[in-house]
Amino acid sequence: MSRQVIEVKQARHDRHERREAFDQPRYKQLVYAIEGMISKDFVVGSYLPSENDLALHFGVNRHTVRRAIDDLVAAGFVLRQQGKGSLVINQHIEYALSSGRFTTTLDKLGHSTETHIIKSEKIPCNKKVASYLGIKVDVKESHWVYMIQTSRWVDGNPMSLITHFLNPEYVPGIENYYEDGSLHECIQRHYDLSLIRTSALISAVMPSNEEALLLKSALTKPLLKVKSFNSMADCSEKIVEVSVSLSRSDRFQIKV
Repeated sequence: MSRQVIEVKQARHDRHERREAFDQPRYKQLVYAIEGMISKDFVVGSYLPSENDLALHFGVNRHTVRRAIDDLVAAGFVLRQQGKGSLVINQHIEYALSSGRFTTTLDKLGHSTETHIIKSEKIPCNKKVASYLGIKVDVKESHWVYMIQTSRWVDGNPMSLITHFLNPEYVPGIENYYEDGSLHECIQRHYDLSLIRTSALISAVMPSNEEALLLKSALTKPLLKVKSFNSMADCSEKIVEVSVSLSRSDRFQIKV
């Protein structure tokens, strides 16, 4: 069932992106097309075809190609080199949702990663979060959960913002242990709990001013939102954590 939810959400997101792309100016559509080429056919250190060749390939004039390359240069994907052409210096990072831990996975792919804690605190537990974590809310009693907000940097650039909601029954005092790196590794180390993703919901959202600032991204670029439900590996009914990640769609691709 969770697989179907992911596929439906991803299909909706893809349709939305296609509609949005066709509503853009021609050079913006070309930016998306060349980004796709870089992701599929080019490695870092290689050169794009000449502007003339790209114009012929896409059936546009050189001015349109030049504007698109300007955008890619500003976004940090390519670097113009006099007499040589446009050098690919960055690509979309492809992250397989089924691969598990973000930090460990990207480290294996050869990327450097950093984690910065934005907030780590106890907050009142509302009904929605309580239902996610299986906490029975009694109106006569106050309930709370741990909330940890982090930013994830890849290769020196901000890539994702993640908000973690944790059931205090399973990870008491987590704020005293977690400092950086993989939160799930910290939980396994201190509580002997191995977590697995039991389901996820994927959608696209526009960033707030604060989110765009933290991610150093444009307000006009959508973010990839993934809501993950993580339970004990030996008991999928016990949800330990619900996380909501917002990742830059111009630098990050999620594979399902």
